[in-house]
Amino acid sequence: MKKPIKLAVVDDQQLFRQGLLSLIREYGEFEVIIEASNGKEFIEEMKKEKPDVVLLDVEMPVMDGSAVTEYLNKKHPNIKIIILTMHDDEELVLYLAKQGAHGFLLKDSDIDTVADAIFQVMEGKRHFEKKIAGLLLQGVVKSKKKADVIDVHFSDKEIMVLKLICKEYTNKEISEKLALSQRTIEGYRESLLQKTASRNTAGIVMYAMKHNLLD
Repeated sequence: MKKPIKLAVVDDQQLFRQGLLSLIREYGEFEVIIEASNGKEFIEEMKKEKPDVVLLDVEMPVMDGSAVTEYLNKKHPNIKIIILTMHDDEELVLYLAKQGAHGFLLKDSDIDTVADAIFQVMEGKRHFEKKIAGLLLQGVVKSKKKADVIDVHFSDKEIMVLKLICKEYTNKEISEKLALSQRTIEGYRESLLQKTASRNTAGIVMYAMKHNLLD
């Protein structure tokens, strides 16, 4: 039997938090190990045990979701972050995606959607609800219009790897598809991070969209 996915729920609205926790606990695949009302409280609780996935509110007192996302990206990049939001602020969505958020959920999502998002990010994928995905694309298009023309050269192999990264292929899957070693693929990925000035895969994807590198 697989070990349950360890979850943290961080939200300052007690009624919403308790309701979400109650629904999550109906799933045998999940174990809630942290419940916190702000980012500072969550980070303190993490000293005892670290979650696999954190369901994270954006607007909270003391330490908000943006600050927590930035902290986790730097200190604990293996922890998956799913942002809980009621807002359609495209700049905030873009910023959090760049900071390393793995998924976005609207607070009126049903519990099956929440569960699917958790399973997806644990598989190394990203989860964006349609409305959030639309905002993300809209923000990328706007930033593309504002962007200065830059001269960055990518090799044919780098473009092939970039497109597969954007399709959520893992290094192993890319190496098998292109008949190259995983070490070589890791080298291409590192090169793409440097050339696109990205901190993570989300940055590469947004760069590719912004500069029309995808089919």
